[in-house]
Amino acid sequence: MKKAKMLTRLRKMTGPIRQAVERELDVEKPVIMKGKVVTNILNVRSDSSLDSEVIGKLKRNELVEIIGIDENWYEIQLNESSVFVAANFIKPIIKSGRVFSNILNVRSLPNKESDIIGKLKRDKKVIIVDKLGGWYRIKYKETFGYLSAKYIDLKVRRKSYLYTNLELQQVVLEPEVRVEVIGNRIQRIVRLAYNKYGNLLMELSKQLGIDLAAVVAVIGVESGGEGFDDGKVLIRFENHLFYRYWGKENGKIFKAHFKFSNDKKWLGHKFRKDADDEWGSFHGDQYKEHEVLAFARKLDENLALISISMGLPQILGRNSKLIGYDNVVEMYENFNRDIRFHIFGLFDFLSPRMIKYLRNKEFVNFAKYYNGAGQARRYGKWLQDYYEAFPTNIV
Repeated sequence: MKKAKMLTRLRKMTGPIRQAVERELDVEKPVIMKGKVVTNILNVRSDSSLDSEVIGKLKRNELVEIIGIDENWYEIQLNESSVFVAANFIKPIIKSGRVFSNILNVRSLPNKESDIIGKLKRDKKVIIVDKLGGWYRIKYKETFGYLSAKYIDLKVRRKSYLYTNLELQQVVLEPEVRVEVIGNRIQRIVRLAYNKYGNLLMELSKQLGIDLAAVVAVIGVESGGEGFDDGKVLIRFENHLFYRYWGKENGKIFKAHFKFSNDKKWLGHKFRKDADDEWGSFHGDQYKEHEVLAFARKLDENLALISISMGLPQILGRNSKLIGYDNVVEMYENFNRDIRFHIFGLFDFLSPRMIKYLRNKEFVNFAKYYNGAGQARRYGKWLQDYYEAFPTNIV
């Protein structure tokens, strides 16, 4: 499926698909991009079909020049002829870069005397398909263009994560004016959460253009607005995830201590410390959650920690790198230190798509990506309830 999507994307990049009629390159076709062979031996064929003649072979890591895409085949240039290879076994070599000149000319050929066919502004992202001397060949509109390589930055900029911002770590959590904690259970949760973290939440929400009430709704649904219990970070140990990461390879030990439902894997979680003990539930009891985690950490610390969700936003440990940590142990230690790291983690975890859905109050769509498609409607309804429970007089 991923390969099919990649081919569709490449077809859009390269324009109309070239149908091979004449195999000899009487008229030279431009190279779309280069690719690398990713199988031990790859057959080179005379046409884009498994029934066509095998006229050569390529070895792993050999580079090819792609001049066309014909369904699931790449047309490549080889020994001055046009031949075909199965696209599944070629990895396109595509780089991206950013313009770091105020205005950069796009030229028709790789030289300063060629026609200017367009202009790009600073920080414009470009897709690079080849390099010719001091020029990059890029996909430009429905054709190709050339940019002077000295004005293109190929470095991948590391995202600046909130938890590394020392100034934000000093921002006061609580708002200047608190609200009265009254109403039903949900109303009390969102009001109490605002009283505890409202100032920092408001500052970060404004930066993303998200309604504060929507952010409070997320932490209300995920953790009841609480990040700690008895001095320890609030967690949920996911048996089915620990099975995926560790239990599959250690089935006998796993089955002696952990259980989960076969149908809905996120349900029916049970644990027993000794194989002769009675099975017991542990969700909803933080002492027991940490007891299970401590047991699992003795089996494999990293795999145990990536199997838990943590803190106010209940972010899974497996997402530690997405919010800027080098490893899950570092995330766990920070989440145990200060509630601010929970809040920073929430905002760093939000993808552009999730941010858009929160801005638009599309809570079911947001939940598809935050909680998973299988529980999106349930979580979406809860988010709506918590959002509506937030006081309307807080700006």
